[in-house]
Amino acid sequence: MTSLRFYGGVEGEIGGNQILLQDGETRILLDLGVNFSRWRRYFSFPLSRPRGMEDYFRVGLIPEALREPGEAYIRRDLDACIITHPHSDHYGAACALPPDDVPVYLGEAAYRIISAKMEGRRGPEAKAFSQLEFRTFRTGTRISIGDVEVVPWHVDHSTPGSYVLLVYTSGGLVVYTGDFRVHGSFGQRLTEERGQFWHRLEGEEVKAFICEGTNIGEPVSPLSERDVEHFMQECVEECRGLAIVNTSTCDVDRLKTVCQVAERTNRRVVATKHFLVVLEALKDDEKLAAPKVGVDVLPYEDELDELKAHQPDYMLLTSFYRGKEILEVEPIPGSCFILSSSEPFEEEGEIEFTRLKNWLHLFGVPIYHVHTSGHALPMHLLQVVEKLSPATVYPVHTEAPEAFCRLVGGVLGEGRVIPPERGVVYEV
Repeated sequence: MTSLRFYGGVEGEIGGNQILLQDGETRILLDLGVNFSRWRRYFSFPLSRPRGMEDYFRVGLIPEALREPGEAYIRRDLDACIITHPHSDHYGAACALPPDDVPVYLGEAAYRIISAKMEGRRGPEAKAFSQLEFRTFRTGTRISIGDVEVVPWHVDHSTPGSYVLLVYTSGGLVVYTGDFRVHGSFGQRLTEERGQFWHRLEGEEVKAFICEGTNIGEPVSPLSERDVEHFMQECVEECRGLAIVNTSTCDVDRLKTVCQVAERTNRRVVATKHFLVVLEALKDDEKLAAPKVGVDVLPYEDELDELKAHQPDYMLLTSFYRGKEILEVEPIPGSCFILSSSEPFEEEGEIEFTRLKNWLHLFGVPIYHVHTSGHALPMHLLQVVEKLSPATVYPVHTEAPEAFCRLVGGVLGEGRVIPPERGVVYEV
């Protein structure tokens, strides 16, 4: 018998995906993430963090059902854990896997990004990650795990190293999207070249489709990455001082967009160390062609004096709603701030963002929101579901599973969309 059991990323949660697939005696975890909302109920970075793996179980970041009896780590009878992409809401709890016992499969770029983030960190999580057995893959690699074969297929998301998992079981084909989108620059290219996972699956019967639904039930911008490039350039062309861009450190497509805008507006890009760590980790990946440190992107610490003296010549990359660099630079009148990431969705982030806005107001810096989601738009989700016509759809990674069921159920028909409940077994 093939079954699915959902331990995280369900019942209205975004992130913290933890899905146990079992086929006979084979047990595989599809993602092992941390739910940020639950994490923030008990911890605060950097002062109050988990003291060890025991805290992950104590506060419910990992369910007791996945725990090895009497131990502070995850059960040893797992055959593998597969990570879809390098966002910690999909891999952050992997630190609690038993060291050297459960292989962790992930994309080559994902491995580089996670390793770079962990390098230099201290604490129990970093030590635990260093003891894991990582095995990397690329698109089309066939991974045999017990009686199951898994084929990862690249997708567009707001970080490289993102994959959908095509899982061939005795009960039929299970497809797990992880997080994906169609409207990014890479996604549009995949569609044009017929390289999307649904092209790969033409003619195949999908028994279970585990699908993210982040943008269901929320206002969502239909902008594409090309639109972001257009509007960002428009803002920078009108900017008479420093152009500050706040975005994700791992969104290589967005960093490419920033570099293209900088080239067209005769500016140099300067970035904080959080960006440089990721770019250095990806510098040898020729297919990815990430911006190069020292050529396309200059280190903030090295350029600070020049940047302060000649602000109209620069674009400054910042992240995490940080105000540190803005206070150090003191942007001159005529500068602009481009929020090229999602607005904060929880109280702690809102407080930090409000503090940042207060400083920008003090310096007279206007704020523009120029962004496109890293997740599939509702219209694209419907198109994918129509193309695959799966027997059953399980929505995950959404705050509105009921809305997802009504929307997608209207296409597939009644009874084929099931909002999974935590810990319940679903037979494929």
